[in-house]
Amino acid sequence: MRTPSIILIIVLFVVSNIIASGKLRKTIVVDGKERELFLHIPTSYTGNTSVPLVFMLHGTGGDGERMYEESGWAELAEKEGFIAVFPSSLRNKIIDEGEFKTITKWNHTPDANWVFQPGEIAYDDIKFLRKIIEIAITEYNIDVERIYLNGFSNGGAMAAKCSIEMSDVLAAVCSNASSFYLDTIYTPKRKIPYLYQVGNRDYGPGNVGPDFPSVPMRLFDTLISTPNLPYLDGKHYRIANDVVRNFSLHGQHTGIVGDTNKFVLTTYLPIDANDTHEFKYVFVKDLGHSYPNWAPTEHWKWLKQYTLSGVSGIAEVLKNVSELSFFPNPAKDIIYFNHKVNFTILDMHGKTLIKGYDDFASIIGLPNGIYIVSNGTIGRKLVVTND
Repeated sequence: MRTPSIILIIVLFVVSNIIASGKLRKTIVVDGKERELFLHIPTSYTGNTSVPLVFMLHGTGGDGERMYEESGWAELAEKEGFIAVFPSSLRNKIIDEGEFKTITKWNHTPDANWVFQPGEIAYDDIKFLRKIIEIAITEYNIDVERIYLNGFSNGGAMAAKCSIEMSDVLAAVCSNASSFYLDTIYTPKRKIPYLYQVGNRDYGPGNVGPDFPSVPMRLFDTLISTPNLPYLDGKHYRIANDVVRNFSLHGQHTGIVGDTNKFVLTTYLPIDANDTHEFKYVFVKDLGHSYPNWAPTEHWKWLKQYTLSGVSGIAEVLKNVSELSFFPNPAKDIIYFNHKVNFTILDMHGKTLIKGYDDFASIIGLPNGIYIVSNGTIGRKLVVTND
């Protein structure tokens, strides 16, 4: 007969291994600043199988919880079985078209038509989003080849920045209602699949337009193919041209397809035939400055066809977590292998930090974070904590 203490231990073990699902709020500290995010963990998630991670970034004045409740991505995550994350930007003091404001805003500067007010600290949102990925990989069974990011308005501009600075960890990116602003060229860490969507009634935040009520759908090809048009400040061409140059794509698109009563789109293909990324430009009829409720489903259909496979060495290493064994994990100063082994410890960008041949490895000096321990063919995640 089991004693009460044994029964209690069994109950505590079972309770401690129940995975919370649904809406979760978390806070993390980045650069000394507390940051907020919301997660949707689908009820189908058990931790036994790796799942995709999908970001949805809010627009100016919004926050992560509002996007959780209103965008439709939480419901889609529940249906499709992936984990969705809705981060909140900081409330910043900015100057926007000469107006002084205090409002939530993603820091996608310098590629922006606004600036921070003098004395305001411009916190690094790329670091914040990367930290979310690190924590998600630690706490959940994330398929690191299938991490995606979507954003609306100011979040769409931030998504464009992420397509350059986080293209080493993101499989594909969608921007909606805003993208690159400056007529400039960036060098991405990787040439990433990119989708941009905008409505023919979208004149920007506030949706204040000129005298005509909407852009005729038939003018889409002209708008994206003709520089320096006064029509909507030439933004359609500028965005198309920026994406084409940033990701080494053909300047000539493949042709306009779709239904002008709903939406039309075109595709720009890579110059190098060995590349697999593309740029999809979508123009939606009767859509103002908003994120439509049908968009998550359509965007997910496009996003999920892409992975990081064959591009990121880290992704290949993380796929093979089985044979290599070490402890403790998390670790502080040292890890021990079950036998002598040729080992390499890498950061999340694939940079080699420590190499050796032994039954232990000293990790003194490594900052808190997530690393990869590899024996050359397989690897495992290592969490370093000096707390």
